[in-house]
Amino acid sequence: MARRSRRLARSYLALVQRDGLSAALMGPAVGGQGAAERVRAILESTDDYVTDPLSGLSTLQDVLDLRVAEVEAAALSLDLRFDPRNIVTALYPFGDVNAWNAPANGGDLILVSRGGLGLAFLTLKINMMSASMFGEPALIDRDQTVAALADVFAAHFRYGDPWRAPRLPSLTGHREVMLDLLVNAAARFVIGHEYAHVIGGHAHADKVTLKSMDSAVEVHTRLSDDEFAADRAGARLVLADQRLAAAAEQDPHFVRRHGLATVAAATGPMCLVLLDLVLHELDGDLKVTGYPPASTAHPHPSKRWDALWPVVEHEYARQATPPQPLELPGGLMRWFENLFTDLVPAVRQRLA
Repeated sequence: MARRSRRLARSYLALVQRDGLSAALMGPAVGGQGAAERVRAILESTDDYVTDPLSGLSTLQDVLDLRVAEVEAAALSLDLRFDPRNIVTALYPFGDVNAWNAPANGGDLILVSRGGLGLAFLTLKINMMSASMFGEPALIDRDQTVAALADVFAAHFRYGDPWRAPRLPSLTGHREVMLDLLVNAAARFVIGHEYAHVIGGHAHADKVTLKSMDSAVEVHTRLSDDEFAADRAGARLVLADQRLAAAAEQDPHFVRRHGLATVAAATGPMCLVLLDLVLHELDGDLKVTGYPPASTAHPHPSKRWDALWPVVEHEYARQATPPQPLELPGGLMRWFENLFTDLVPAVRQRLA
């Protein structure tokens, strides 16, 4: 993060400080590692001391930094031009799957929802647990799947923080690797979408105030056409990153060797749009009070899915290695559809 604008980074840190350095920004595995103390020391230090302002904020921020580096490398491989010193991508405790752009010091401060990343990770993990994969039986049955998803969505709606759901068991082997590939692709799409706005010079159509867990933050909104364009560009960046990774691939792991890394790269963008759609449908049935007003600024997720799917299919077909049939995004859609009737009352019961 040392390449980033110090002024932009301090704008973010000031925003965090304003809200009392919410524990919601700390990754789930950070407890006891002194992350809050390290950031407090950074905030109290002089500018001369701050060389890497966001380093150590949380484990999840460190992961986010890796995804940012991948998106930037993919953008450069596509001859897209931007100044990375004028962009800072950092976590904020929004209860929303979308990332947002906030004005700061003449640059672009991209605020990525910690809750949104958690929702993607946890729902995909439950999907991995509920599926028969690589010749291995499912780890949980239908009732357990509905219960686990209901816990996650109820925590998301109640607290804006799906990490507050009961902890899921760890995955191992092929399931763990596949989950990592999917979650990383989803995160790259979130970041790539926002970078596409910056690179494309998309105008700020309006402003909206979003509720975080501790405050309200004013962010930019874009025109609907620009949102669709950013979706398309974000998907291309994710698949371009996979082409770069495949060109340098040294990992002989079963999942990668069978081309499933490319499947995951194509599925990640669709997963985020699908989650947005599921949240809209659940909110419509449950009438959740105070749910973040994402629909006021982004196109309806069903329209985003319809517009993005042909782009993903086209980019997927361009991969250097003949890819596997692209069934996973549609499989995720059918998975949610098959569970939805039971999921709604289960979430309602937990919110009562």
